[in-house]
Amino acid sequence: MRLSTGVCKEICETLAELGWKSATEIQAKAIPVALRGRDIVGLAETGSGKTAAFAIPILQTLIMKPRYNYALILTPTRELALQIKKHFMDLGEKFGLRVLCLVGGQYVEDQFRSLRTVKHHIIIGTPGRISYHLENSKELILGKIRYLVLDEADQMLGGNFDTQLELILSKLPEKRKTFMYSATMTSSIQTACLRMPVRLETSSKYTTVDKLDHAFIFLPEQKRDAYVAKLLADLEENVTSESRTIVFTATARESVRLGAMLKYLTSSDRVVVLNGLMRQDKRGTALERFRSGDASILVATDLASRGLDIPDVDLIVNYDVPTRPTWSESAKTYVHRVGRTARAGRPGRAITLVTPYSATHLKIIESALGSRIPQLPWSDPTQSNPSLSITLNKAILHAKSVCCFLFLITLLYPEVTDIAVSPVLRSNDKKQRKLNKTKAKKRKMSQDGQENLSAESLSESD
Repeated sequence: MRLSTGVCKEICETLAELGWKSATEIQAKAIPVALRGRDIVGLAETGSGKTAAFAIPILQTLIMKPRYNYALILTPTRELALQIKKHFMDLGEKFGLRVLCLVGGQYVEDQFRSLRTVKHHIIIGTPGRISYHLENSKELILGKIRYLVLDEADQMLGGNFDTQLELILSKLPEKRKTFMYSATMTSSIQTACLRMPVRLETSSKYTTVDKLDHAFIFLPEQKRDAYVAKLLADLEENVTSESRTIVFTATARESVRLGAMLKYLTSSDRVVVLNGLMRQDKRGTALERFRSGDASILVATDLASRGLDIPDVDLIVNYDVPTRPTWSESAKTYVHRVGRTARAGRPGRAITLVTPYSATHLKIIESALGSRIPQLPWSDPTQSNPSLSITLNKAILHAKSVCCFLFLITLLYPEVTDIAVSPVLRSNDKKQRKLNKTKAKKRKMSQDGQENLSAESLSESD
C-alpha cells in the first residue's frame, strides 16, 4: 500500500510483510478521509477490503497516541466479529495491540475476567453481548471510545438490534468518529445519526461484482435435492484441493438435513454444516475446516453470507431464492450470499434454484439489481440414471432419520448434542449451565451404581 494514501511507514511495512501490494478502491477512498477525522458511510462490494478501510486508520491514529478503550467495532454475527479481530491482530501484533472480542457462545465469566484484568485498545463484538455486559457489569466502560464502527450496518440498523444499539450509543461519548460500512445501502443507513458524513461508494445500492457469473435454474421443488447431488457429483470429478462450494439454505433445520444428505452421497469429511443453532465451538471448527481446505463443501444458513472472507470459493448454490419480509431485504440477502465468491478480483459462479413458488421473488431480486439473471437449462438427472435415483432416495431417507435423531437427542440430552436444535443450548445463563452439569453428573454416578448425588453437589445447582 502506498504512502500516498496517508498510511504511515510502519504500517506500510507491516502490510508488505502480510503480502498486501496495493489499496483497493474503497481503501484508497476511505483511508485518507478517515485520517482527516471525518465520519464515513462506505458502500462497496463484498470482498473489496472494507475491513482494512477502517482498521488501518484506527490503528494509525492509535499508534500516534496510544490509549485503551480506543475503538468499538460492532458486527451482526459472531463469526464476522472473530474475523475482524484476526485482521486487527495481524495488523497490530508488532505494535502490541490488545483486542477483545465479546460475542455469544463464550462463557460470560471469562469475558468478565478479561475485562477486569486486562486493558484493551480495541473492543469488537455483537450488539447482544455488548449490551449484556453494559447491563450486568461495570467492567465495560465506553466513555473513552474515540471510534465507533458498524460493519454490515444495514443488518443492524432498523431491525432487531435497535434496542441494543440505543443502549450502546447512550454509553458512548458524543465526541467520536463513526464509520458505517456495508455492501448494500438502506434508508436506515442514510438517515443514521452521523456528523456530516462523507459518503463513499464503489458500487450501486444493490450490485454484484463484475467477475461473478450468476444464473438460475427453474425446476420442480421436489427435484432440488437431485440437482444439488448431481452438480456436486460432477464437481467432485474435477475437484482440486483448493476448490470450495457453499450451499445456502433458508433455515437451520434445512442445513442439517441437506448436510446429512450430502455427507451420505460424498465423503463425510468433505462436508461441514454451519448454522445459528450450533454451539459456538462447533461453528468455529466448521468454518475453520472449510477455510483451511480440510472440507470443500459448506452447507450454511445466511449466517455465512455476511462479511466472512473465505478464500477461493468457486461456487455458490442458493438452494432456495432468498425470501424476506421486504423486497429490499431479499435483494440484500442475495447480494451477500453470492458475494462469498468472486472476491478480490477472482472469478466465481453462483447458481440459484428457482421453483414455481419462488419465481416471484427472483423477479424482485432482478428488479433491485437492475438486470436479468440468465437461466440455465434443466433436465432431471434421475431420469437417465436409475442408480442415482436409488442412491439419492437412500440419502434423503438417511438425512431425514438424522434430523429426527438429533431432534430426539436434544429433547432427551440437551447438554451432550453436537448440533443445537433446542433453544436451551443457546443460552449462556449461568444457572442453566450448572443445572446441565448436575444432570450429567447424576447420570454418570447412577451408572457407577450410586443412587443419589451428595447434598453438596445438589446445592451447586441452586
